Amino acid sequence: MYFEAGLQETETKEDDAKPRRLTLDLLIKRNLPSNAVQWDYRKIIEELNKATHIRLDRENIGEIDNFELLGLTVTNLYLQQNKIRRIENLECLPGLTFLMLANNKIKLIANLLHLPKLAFLDVSQNCIQDLDAEDLPQSLVILNLEGNPCTEASNYRQKVISELPHLRQLDTVEITVTEKREAGYVVSSDEETDDDDDDEKDNSHKELSSNGTLQGVFEDLTSDILLRSQSRLEEVLREHKHRTAALDDIRCNSVMLPESSRSQLGSRSGSRLSGQHSGSRPPSSGSTISSYPGSRLGSRGSPLPPIGNKSPD
Repeated sequence: MYFEAGLQETETKEDDAKPRRLTLDLLIKRNLPSNAVQWDYRKIIEELNKATHIRLDRENIGEIDNFELLGLTVTNLYLQQNKIRRIENLECLPGLTFLMLANNKIKLIANLLHLPKLAFLDVSQNCIQDLDAEDLPQSLVILNLEGNPCTEASNYRQKVISELPHLRQLDTVEITVTEKREAGYVVSSDEETDDDDDDEKDNSHKELSSNGTLQGVFEDLTSDILLRSQSRLEEVLREHKHRTAALDDIRCNSVMLPESSRSQLGSRSGSRLSGQHSGSRPPSSGSTISSYPGSRLGSRGSPLPPIGNKSPD
């Protein structure tokens, strides 16, 4: 009970918090290595221009802006669970195929027609009252509008399907052959079997890919749908891997030597230390060269004659 009350209080505070701007610092924090803050400006921009997946979810962002800092390589954009009210300023990302805008405050679908490759769009749990399907890109394959008032309109599903010829899933529900017919599409009798439906998916994928709009999009969408609910977890896993790699390096550098090697190393170290302490004193007249620390050995381990002590003629 206390936990639920605390959770509700936290959510209320987050709702009341003032929306923040999408800044370069935020882009760096979420999409570049932790040491990127030490890079010069040119390197930061170069690395951002290489990014394909941009994650900015759960950051209390109020409006979409500053994406001109990114490159044309961006294909996936995650902006869910913010406070965005308007879809805008995405024309600088023409290669976008995946756009996540769930759980925001969007009231109108707009400014998406300049994204000719957009295949996945999630604007669920927003405030969209009226929907004009003509404002949606024809390239869409998966569309989610759940939780918006517009989904309660009469013939909503049929109208959306009739406007989007490549759509295969609407509001997490697969589009059936019957729905296609009702929307005015010509469907062959072969498509009514499950096997032929699978073939249709492959053929549709190839057709869309040949137009340069959705090449490889199904593979990316599958992984992105699975990952969208755990973007925070990915950050934790990356940090964990980094720490694990560091620990592995430490273990590799401190591998134990075999017993024989350790004993030899210990005796040699002791000899060197002994030589350092007594090296200033000359050997006594009766001592042998082999007992003197720092004595020289021949190639076969036998003592060499003492230096400076020639035998009498």
